[in-house]
Amino acid sequence: MADKIQTQGITIKKEENFSEWYEQVTMKCGLVDKRLEYSRGFYGYPPWGTMILRSMETLFEKELELRSHLPIRTPTAMPIALLEKEQEHLSGFAPEIWKITHGHGGKKLEYPKALRPTGEAVMYPYFHYWIENYKDLPFKVFETRPSFRAERENAIFPLLRTCEFFWIEAHTVQLDNKHADKQVKEDMEVFDLIAKGKLAMPFMLLKRPEWDKFSGADYTCAYDTPLPDGKVSQIGTTHNLGTHFSRAFDVRYTDNNNEQKFCYQTSFGPGVGKILGMLAAVHGDDNGLILPPDLAPIQFVIVPIYKEDSKEKVTAFAKKAANKLKSFRLKFDDREGYTPGWKFNEWEMKGVPFRVEIGPKDVEKNQVILVSRLDRKKTVVEIKDITDTVLQGMLSELTKEMYSKAEKKFKIDKTDNYKDIIKKIDAGTHLVEIPFCNTEKCSEKLKEKTIKVRGIQLFAHGEKTVVECEQKSAEKAKGKKCAVCGKEAKVMSFVARQY
Repeated sequence: MADKIQTQGITIKKEENFSEWYEQVTMKCGLVDKRLEYSRGFYGYPPWGTMILRSMETLFEKELELRSHLPIRTPTAMPIALLEKEQEHLSGFAPEIWKITHGHGGKKLEYPKALRPTGEAVMYPYFHYWIENYKDLPFKVFETRPSFRAERENAIFPLLRTCEFFWIEAHTVQLDNKHADKQVKEDMEVFDLIAKGKLAMPFMLLKRPEWDKFSGADYTCAYDTPLPDGKVSQIGTTHNLGTHFSRAFDVRYTDNNNEQKFCYQTSFGPGVGKILGMLAAVHGDDNGLILPPDLAPIQFVIVPIYKEDSKEKVTAFAKKAANKLKSFRLKFDDREGYTPGWKFNEWEMKGVPFRVEIGPKDVEKNQVILVSRLDRKKTVVEIKDITDTVLQGMLSELTKEMYSKAEKKFKIDKTDNYKDIIKKIDAGTHLVEIPFCNTEKCSEKLKEKTIKVRGIQLFAHGEKTVVECEQKSAEKAKGKKCAVCGKEAKVMSFVARQY
């Protein structure tokens, strides 16, 4: 077994070696545990990381339920034959499928199974039975669960790229394409509300090119977030699936003329596990995590500071202060055997938004000292002024400050020169906009430099539909030459390096 003893604290500077810093933060701050032997890509999630994941899942689930999504459960293992029903879908996932070929007593299975890489092929056969006529539509469900993909060994990176990953799959069945497009827009609004508003995560919303869309979709929209090392990571997607899957799995409805029609479908996948990794990467510093208040398992930690002769007085006052904070997620840290400084460092490393310091002088002045995890700024608050309104205001302001700080580090640029693309990305620019012929051939040329076409930007200029965004991109590209091949540009597209 791997050594159980770990050095306390983060020992690597984030700017000096991001990868090693990230490995330390995810392990030492209790997000994941990768010490199980022979299990690369499969991790344990200690209590702290699990509580954060559950908080994030709840944020998304609540917003989905407000928009009439209902929870469901479907199998983890599916017959491989189901994946084969939609050939384009199968071809997209074939290299990543974990197969189950033997069952009880080592007997070879008549129908081999696959650990689900995604849910369409196992959920939609149920939709065939659950939907009968137009009155059942829209049909909106979600499932919070892990999925499994056999990643290449050299590509695995905790939370950001794993063999088992946690996400929410939200699926809908619609009457027609108009309603499907409307649902895709609703998914985007949910993601924006939570990622930016609650998690302080900047991202760019992009429509993927045809060759990089979800296998079996009409089109794919994705959310790209910046990493400190200049790469981007996709933290969620939403797809208009058209009728590809309803035809493959016979998902139909009877309309008001008593005619059978194939349904239109959408899917939306916030990658909560990947978002957790990105939160650590984007917001964390040399001391560990910095958690947005809406996600933090503990929002305020009270640390009494005393010597033996003032212990009783300080503890009593601290308990009084704790009663004023009872509406929030609170930890009263009065553990024996640990110095206040040690406690400060531990809760800083775990990313608790605010530390509440209370010492003998604070008792005399009838006050507490609130210390922000983001910048260590100290705010003195009299005990009488500690109200839910004041504290909620501080938490909200901290989220805004976190978003502002992260957004400033999101490096976006443009060029119409091939060599300049490479130069800018090598220098740490996250996303570079270029005039592009929109062909897979030029995309492959960029891949040789480990640069990937991410797609056109969506809804950046007041557009109301994806089609309007495409038209706007084409207008901007008019008269320009592709930055890769020099032929006529069809769109303005963003390129980047990715995890």
